[in-house]
Amino acid sequence: MYKLVVIDDEFIVVEGIKAIIARMKLGFEIVGFAYDGITALEVIRDTKPDIVITDIRIPGMDGLSLIEESKEILPDTAFIIISGYNEFEYARRALTLGVKGYVDKPITMEKLSEVLSLVEKEFEGHEKAIMEKQENLAVKQALNAHMDQLIHGIIREETDIVKEQSENIISVIRNQSYTIEEYKNECFKFLCVTLGVFLEQKKQYERDNLVSYKDIEEMETYEEISQYVRDIVIKIAERIEASKSGSSHRIIIQLLDFIKLNYNKDIGLNELADMVNMNPAYLSVLFKDEVGMTYIKYLTQERLNHAKELLLKGHKVMEVSEMVGYNDYHYFCNIFKKNIGRKPNEFKGRIRKK
Repeated sequence: MYKLVVIDDEFIVVEGIKAIIARMKLGFEIVGFAYDGITALEVIRDTKPDIVITDIRIPGMDGLSLIEESKEILPDTAFIIISGYNEFEYARRALTLGVKGYVDKPITMEKLSEVLSLVEKEFEGHEKAIMEKQENLAVKQALNAHMDQLIHGIIREETDIVKEQSENIISVIRNQSYTIEEYKNECFKFLCVTLGVFLEQKKQYERDNLVSYKDIEEMETYEEISQYVRDIVIKIAERIEASKSGSSHRIIIQLLDFIKLNYNKDIGLNELADMVNMNPAYLSVLFKDEVGMTYIKYLTQERLNHAKELLLKGHKVMEVSEMVGYNDYHYFCNIFKKNIGRKPNEFKGRIRKK
């Protein structure tokens, strides 16, 4: 049921529209009405209607000005104009305001029914698009969640998790309305990402030895494709079990040493990934797993620890900001307070008093 507000300075017009809508027995409910623009804005603000039917010429505030004001509050509300004035300037302004329909007086059931039906169809299309977007988002979130777990499983060399999350991902993909060709593409993309993460860790293996799109291309059923994916994942799991090592730990130790020496430089995760010949996304997950926090959080902590030492030695706040790698003084102060609980000057003052 769509909520509707009627605005016209003529009592008989308002009552007439109310009667027509009641007789139409469609999905509209009149939740408010007004005879002038000022009152109308209050009614719209209070009732939050889906549709507003308003005359152009109303006291207090003309209909188009009312629409402009209302759009600030309710940008998704649909507006329909009624008027006996067929003036080009009003029509032009109405178009720029996104008015959904125009009904000229005298208002009849046929005229009103036609314009409301158009608005209703637009609403339904919009709602369908929102639902599809939400469904797609839910699917994407589910895939991302399972993929994150799978990546963690590969990094931690927990093959049970790798197999479990792979099965979850196959299930999510299979439940979509994909054609056989689309399903092949989605499964191949999943295998490419999985193999990419695996090969970052186990550089002794070659990708072509594990998966080929030509193999998938020749398959004729969904189950064949699903089983092929499972077989590849099993091969990956077998190789993880066969070659567990501490190489990842050594890489992180190398990077931590580098950060300690270069914390005050502008070095991003991409630069660190290039240093150790790794994918940045993979390194991000690996860093958090090994260190217990994200790279940015670790770098911030390292910088602030040095900042506190420098403040204790009597350096000025602006000097300290630049010395630890923050060229923006105000940003440094905000970061310092957020993490330490006091502004840099307050931190210095507290130490001096002691």
